[in-house]
Amino acid sequence: MKIDSSSEKQAILAIATFVILILLILIQINWMFRAARLEENNFTHRVSMALKGSRDEIGSRLPYCNDMSDFLCMKKCSEDVHDTKYRELDSIINSNLNIYNIDLPYTFEITDSLFPQSKGIFFKPATYRQNLNGLIDQDGVQIRVLFPTRNQFLIAQLWSQLGLSILFILFVMVSFFITWRLFRREKNMMLSTSDFINNMVHEFQTPIANIRFATNLLAKNRAKENPEKQLEYTQVIQKEAMRLQSHVEALLKLSSGSENVFNKELIDMHRMIKQVAETFSYNMEDSGAELGFDLEASDHFIEGEPEQISHSISNLIDNALKYASSNPLMKIETRNKDNYLIVSIIDNGIGIRKEDQARIFDKFYRVYTGDVHNIKGFGLGLAYVKKIVEQHRGFVEVESSIAKGSKFSLYFPTTEKNG
Repeated sequence: MKIDSSSEKQAILAIATFVILILLILIQINWMFRAARLEENNFTHRVSMALKGSRDEIGSRLPYCNDMSDFLCMKKCSEDVHDTKYRELDSIINSNLNIYNIDLPYTFEITDSLFPQSKGIFFKPATYRQNLNGLIDQDGVQIRVLFPTRNQFLIAQLWSQLGLSILFILFVMVSFFITWRLFRREKNMMLSTSDFINNMVHEFQTPIANIRFATNLLAKNRAKENPEKQLEYTQVIQKEAMRLQSHVEALLKLSSGSENVFNKELIDMHRMIKQVAETFSYNMEDSGAELGFDLEASDHFIEGEPEQISHSISNLIDNALKYASSNPLMKIETRNKDNYLIVSIIDNGIGIRKEDQARIFDKFYRVYTGDVHNIKGFGLGLAYVKKIVEQHRGFVEVESSIAKGSKFSLYFPTTEKNG
């Protein structure tokens, strides 16, 4: 519950941070648009003043020049007059633009057409108009000036601020995602460490229990002075002590950073199954359980890591004993199908509900056992089994019914025995 609560709080904090980051980015983008609008408005104001000055200068020349009036009214005139008046009007516009420090290439035309002023996404269209109503006899005539490079000019004016804003936004976004990835990596490392510790504790339980049983039996048999039984129990203790030692060595290997080393060996699964089952002989004797074998597989060799495979089978036998009925009966079967060796562990225990079967391989998930409260564990055994089998390119299947028992089947790719 503490881990879930902590993870939930961290998730809420991460989401809140991301939302605030998005809001800051939106505010920054809004500021960029507002700065662009202010720069555009300043440019528009200067162009409007220049065009107003051009209108005033044109008005001062009209009383002395009928050709200019005809040109502005778009009346027919000779080509020479047209070119002369066009250059004169161009000179007037250019001089007034220079007064307001506008040194951009432009084109202009005299027109009496009304063009709707559309709205741009970032900037408005780079066209400006100045009507000549009241200066000439014809109404509706206007000068239209177009600045083709105006938007580039405005962006250049803004670049020092705009560029820094973009860099800051990108920096904050990249920093957030890098921090988030580091956080996720540290969290996964913490969970992996926790899983490993719990797995090791889970793996220590079986040999410790066997040693405890053998020690108790040895103590009872001592009074009977049966040397053969004493030797047998002593061998069990030695075997389980060696098993504990192998776990310790695995722990040391992990701490040295070599946990990803996967030493494949050719494994005789029939032999391994009997060896693993033998380690539970005294547990079964103590609980009155019976274990049978039906090893029918003709191809019973696989490539893999013996210790991990033995741990997987050991986990399933251990679970069968934990969740056994009053008269525990277990059977281990092997068979071949489609280039797979199938190892099945069958019991007549309390069974697993249908709604639980989809989740039993999840970490920390434990099946509801009703009034049974003496079953210890961390909900990691089956998750460990599934992980190991999948690392060996196999998969796990489960069949179970309440009060009728369970059947866990491990599928391993087979390997023909050489020689």
